Amino acid sequence: MSSGRLRAIYPHLGFVLVYLLWGGNLASLKIGGREWDSLVFNGLRFASMIPILWVYTYFYYRSRSLRFQIAGRDLLLICGLGILNAVGMEALLQYALQFSNAANGAVLGRGFMPVITVLIAVMARQVKITWRILIGIPLALGSVILIVSGGAEGFHLGSETFRGDILLLMRSFMGAIYLIGMNRLVVKYPLPILISLEMTAGALSLLPFVLLRADGAYFAAISQTGWISLIYTSLLATAVGFSLHNWSLAKLGPFKASAYGYLLPVTAALGGFIFLGESISLSQYLGGVGVLAAMFFVQRDRTSSVRRAPVPAPTATTLTK
Repeated sequence: MSSGRLRAIYPHLGFVLVYLLWGGNLASLKIGGREWDSLVFNGLRFASMIPILWVYTYFYYRSRSLRFQIAGRDLLLICGLGILNAVGMEALLQYALQFSNAANGAVLGRGFMPVITVLIAVMARQVKITWRILIGIPLALGSVILIVSGGAEGFHLGSETFRGDILLLMRSFMGAIYLIGMNRLVVKYPLPILISLEMTAGALSLLPFVLLRADGAYFAAISQTGWISLIYTSLLATAVGFSLHNWSLAKLGPFKASAYGYLLPVTAALGGFIFLGESISLSQYLGGVGVLAAMFFVQRDRTSSVRRAPVPAPTATTLTK
């Protein structure tokens, strides 16, 4: 295999690693959720990364003689995406699941995101519908439903979950907006500054919840396991996961990036098996095979990548046009 073809595989491997980390993170969140308030947990998760990210960003820029410069509208966009991620996606998911169930969350909160992304991209004339997409997306969505179906808490729609299901669909819509918005930025600016700004905006948006719900006695009651859960989620799932996700996003575009989200139910089942001792049913095995087959169809499609105008590379002195 040539070096060029090998480099072309790296973003795909990047997304696989991201969803392995995020699948394991669902098990970590479940463990940590036994002790932590969800908003406090996520507020600390984002805030704990800020010093590390900004120190790394400082030395990244210094070693390359770059200036901390970003266009005003792009600054507003990345801060808006940070708040959207922290509040509109993470917090909304937690709230929506109070009125629905985890299976509906996997299908409606995540599974519809590639569908919404491709619809937006088609309307913006950024992507063309091909036979691979027409096969791959429905196959992936059906496979996710197969994975999460079965049992009392399997995927189902009804009046008792209607409120939560609508909120979950809103979460998928926000996820599509996040991908498309971030896709505009990752081709213009280095990842360290984008991740640092995004996490800072997200942490500030969650700070009021931390201040209102946590005090010294609250933190003293958290066990060692609870703190390990927070560290895993902060370092691996957040810092490494988001950095690798957005690097791969810059290479593949928002549609193919969103399609990899269908791996999450597969890696979540694997994480539950390894860390929580949960069993994997035959339907989950079959659904996992279906997801992998769908990924093959979508990622092999050469015409589904978003067409973007060439962007001049940043110079040594500025990051704006």
